[in-house]
Amino acid sequence: MPYKRILLKLSGNLFGPTNGSGLHIPAVETIANEVISAHQKGFQIAIVNGAGNIFRGRSRPEEFDPAAADRIGLIATVPNSMALVEILNSKGIDTRLLSAFKIEGFARHFEPFRARYLLNQGKVIVLTGGTGNPFFTTDTASVVRALEIKADVLLKATDVDGVYSADPNTDPSAMKYASLSYDQAIEKRLHIMDQTAFTLASENKLPIVVFKFKKGSIAKILNDTTMGTLITYYRDHKSRGKTKGEKNIAVTSIQK
Repeated sequence: MPYKRILLKLSGNLFGPTNGSGLHIPAVETIANEVISAHQKGFQIAIVNGAGNIFRGRSRPEEFDPAAADRIGLIATVPNSMALVEILNSKGIDTRLLSAFKIEGFARHFEPFRARYLLNQGKVIVLTGGTGNPFFTTDTASVVRALEIKADVLLKATDVDGVYSADPNTDPSAMKYASLSYDQAIEKRLHIMDQTAFTLASENKLPIVVFKFKKGSIAKILNDTTMGTLITYYRDHKSRGKTKGEKNIAVTSIQK
């Protein structure tokens, strides 16, 4: 497997209870165990997490200005990040928290060379605070950070096991793509992540793997990307299948 350094993008929903909101420690324990499994196989791991389990201000535009909502959302990523760092450290995995903005006494400011150094030293790093700026999703933050740390691949964990030609929850004819090029994803209008993030990844030829987060999934996907969907710059892939009429919607879950 050519991948050594990975950027793992985790939806904030993965940090909460199955039904409801808030920080759910058993859920964070599950995430930590998956990270440990991959780390013990020799992978260098950096993590960007969302905060949808804590705050979704953009879903209530009548109450929050978009910039203010985004800033609250950036801060809301911190509790998830801190909980994951603490649990990983408690399990013997040396993990460091780096933030897009200053959090005196809790996290060091993110700096690409420091992040690469820590990864080379065998540390796991959690990158909190998104990009530090409003109007950018954690999808965009994950691509930016992946490029800054020179990650070999971005793993996007969702509640769907890859990219489909249509919503498999409503369309029984929907077929999963084993792999796609960026051009193919654009031509088919497959919504894999927000447009800013996807364009940035495409321009920099960053491979992305979309997969379903569950027990054993991270370590397995690194050995067999067909368990999810691999998106790369090169147009040399064939889809696992097509639906009648070529549907134009993908159903990777877009969660912040």
